[in-house]
Amino acid sequence: MAFGKSKNRRRQDAAPRNDAVTGAVRSHGPSVAKALGLAVATAGLIWGGIELRAWAVVTPRFALESVNFSGLERASRPELLKLSGLTAGQNLWTLDPAALARSMGQHPWVRTVEVTRRFPRGVSVEVTEHAPAALAVLGDLYVLDEEGEPFKRVTPGDGLDLPLVTGMERDAYVADPDAVRSKFREALDVTRAYARLLPGRSERLSEVRLENTGLALVTATGQEVRLGAGDTEVKLQRLARVRRELSTRGLAAAIIRLDNRARPGWVAVRLSSGSDSVRSGDSTQ
Repeated sequence: MAFGKSKNRRRQDAAPRNDAVTGAVRSHGPSVAKALGLAVATAGLIWGGIELRAWAVVTPRFALESVNFSGLERASRPELLKLSGLTAGQNLWTLDPAALARSMGQHPWVRTVEVTRRFPRGVSVEVTEHAPAALAVLGDLYVLDEEGEPFKRVTPGDGLDLPLVTGMERDAYVADPDAVRSKFREALDVTRAYARLLPGRSERLSEVRLENTGLALVTATGQEVRLGAGDTEVKLQRLARVRRELSTRGLAAAIIRLDNRARPGWVAVRLSSGSDSVRSGDSTQ
């Protein structure tokens, strides 16, 4: 009899729970049914997504067939492919565009890389290269980009015919790279202004020397122009006038000085005629 009572008690305990669920369904009706249906549907989508992913990463439908590059000038396609590790047949879903960009960004000429998967079988790579603007002596010879960054050592195959920037030490760059880059940008500003205001190759700019007192220029013919500090464009315009005046007189200058701080309008000229004579005067007269 005691056993029978125990069984009946279990039945009686279960009944309220069933009534509670039934009551909840009756009370909330479609909302509960909808929630249950949504949960089942979500679970189905998750499971379906897992199965789809498993299929996508093995199917030959997404096997890599082509890699298209844009923006290449000095970096080459084979070099970048070698750095990236991309090979035909790799599954596009397994590729990490960010990791590929970092790998190809190790090329010394590459400034930025953007990698995009082109489904179903392609990858596109958009490259921005450093633009060489000058060469800099920092122990070794380096290439400067337009922002004054020494981004690579010069190699024999570079074939660069650019002005040389001197006067900075490697130790100074290591100690304070921002300060040295600022100096390099100053030198690059002068090279651009020189090319704009004194076009032609008769006195092509060969070297920009960074000195404690300012800037000095050396041309391909060996003429030295001492600019000093400040008023670069005004001084270069004055230099153009002095050269024209010397040319009309059939003279050539070994040194032209435009760095007189006390009298900024004065120009001193040392002729290259074999004498040590120095001509000086106010260029505005």
